[in-house]
Amino acid sequence: MSNTRSSHIITIMKFLLNGEAVTSIDQLASNSNRYFGTIKKHGIELVEVWKPNLTNAGRHKERSLHQTIDNIERAKKYLESLQGISHKKSV
Repeated sequence: MSNTRSSHIITIMKFLLNGEAVTSIDQLASNSNRYFGTIKKHGIELVEVWKPNLTNAGRHKERSLHQTIDNIERAKKYLESLQGISHKKSV
């Protein structure tokens, strides 16, 4: 049996690492905007683009992972720490 954890922020991180764009209106979690701030506080860069809403005159941010090697590695390490996966340092 796996000992990994699951949460809304883990789900969002998996989408981002799979190259998908994520918005707060994707119904991944209620008030998912708060998770993007947490992700950015861990040094992970997100590309944020304003998009028009499909159902009203408002707009929302579409976020994706900034595709640099360092940023992707930071995101992977953060996801592993969220899941309770420990890193072994190579010697």
